[in-house]
Amino acid sequence: MRLRSYACLLSIVIWLDVAPAAGKVFLRITAGPLPPAGDLGVSEVVLRWPIRDAAVPAKLRALGFRVFLEAGWDDLAAAAMVAERANLAGVIADYEGAGAEASNNKETLRSTRAKHPELLFRSLISGGKQPQMRGRLVVDHDGILQVSSPSSQPWLDTNLAVVRLAQTAHPDEAPVLYDFHWDLSDAVRKEQGPSADEYALAISEAQAVRADVVMEVPESLQQALVANEPAAWALWNKVKQYVTFSLATAADGMRPIANMGIVTCDDQTNFEAVNLLARHNLPFETVRSQDLNAERLDQWNALVVFCAPRNPEHRVFSDFAKRGGIVVLVNQRGDYPWHSNPPVRQDQHSATFALGSGAIVELKETVSDPEIFARDLRRLIGAERSALSLWNSLTTLVTGYRRQATGETVLNVINYADVPDNVQIQIQGRFASVQLETPEGGCCAALRSFERGGVTEFTIPRLVVAARVHLKSAEAGPAAR
Repeated sequence: MRLRSYACLLSIVIWLDVAPAAGKVFLRITAGPLPPAGDLGVSEVVLRWPIRDAAVPAKLRALGFRVFLEAGWDDLAAAAMVAERANLAGVIADYEGAGAEASNNKETLRSTRAKHPELLFRSLISGGKQPQMRGRLVVDHDGILQVSSPSSQPWLDTNLAVVRLAQTAHPDEAPVLYDFHWDLSDAVRKEQGPSADEYALAISEAQAVRADVVMEVPESLQQALVANEPAAWALWNKVKQYVTFSLATAADGMRPIANMGIVTCDDQTNFEAVNLLARHNLPFETVRSQDLNAERLDQWNALVVFCAPRNPEHRVFSDFAKRGGIVVLVNQRGDYPWHSNPPVRQDQHSATFALGSGAIVELKETVSDPEIFARDLRRLIGAERSALSLWNSLTTLVTGYRRQATGETVLNVINYADVPDNVQIQIQGRFASVQLETPEGGCCAALRSFERGGVTEFTIPRLVVAARVHLKSAEAGPAAR
């Protein structure tokens, strides 16, 4: 087994015990004209600071928009003052920073909020990517860039991991607000702008991960919409369809479905490893080392530890494994209690120790290839332990949420390919009904399902971009995790 490690950009910290809110779309626009908010189907617009024409925000408000000013931390106070005077909705702060800078920025935000209590303040999480599918993956091996072959599994640019980590890192900023930049690198794409399908995918992804997204609208599209050009409105009417679909879901009382915990205490490492776990549809939650306890462990059957544990946690890991759990320690060093017995398997990369009905796997290296790490971890955990999984679908991501009181379950399924796909899904639990909702077909069409050994299987026959699957529990009381 070759499980290795990879260092990168973002942190993982404690995951909230409440469900994140459903996604909302913010349009970042230029100071040019726009059709009324009711016609666009989107109410929130963002203007970058500074504003050259002070009359623009008032004109946008008259069109029914809630206007936000986007400013850097050094300009936050000035932007907030203008926003309050113009009776705008709020201010978006560009970037939080790290270390001492982060502390200073938080204090700036706190003091500015106190001075302008009528405004809504949001922090923008940086690092997002345009959601898309690419045919090749570029991996850095010891400073050497290696490109996968076209026959390899397609690579998805997705913001699932970015949002998941931000949701845990910034519990006071729920829901998370993130952005990305459209890939308009060539002249043709720059002139034409994003397609309707690209907008639809970005909107659907934000809803699936229960975050808010800021999307840029090219000035040429703004002008074409105001001029009532048929092609522009044909594009935007499809965008509106997905905006409406994304807002037609409730998140109250729902928690993410997950069977794996990820433990970390460093805020600059392990992002790519976690990103590939998300890409491979391994449903996980994250927790800081100091917040790990028996109650959290009861929710999972697998645990990945990127952060060096304290001594009291050794017993927690041992007890978890004895009850049947799988623990993976990534690049940890120590003399652990389970070392009193020889490993059942060992090679130059790892050692596996059997404890009770479970196991502890020690990886001797950091993750150098996150793709291999994710694949090996999926094999180690096994399909029977996974709370939620796809098969025969390389271009699709799924997220799940469950209302514990009733067992009501909602799955969000997103297709990143540019052609419709047939998607097969497995989920732990028994369900009385499985119903499909899509932007194209509305709600709801009954799906045929099969239950085997406590696992329900069903197929979405044709997934265009996005779908929601509503599952009603067949159990009395809370559904099984």
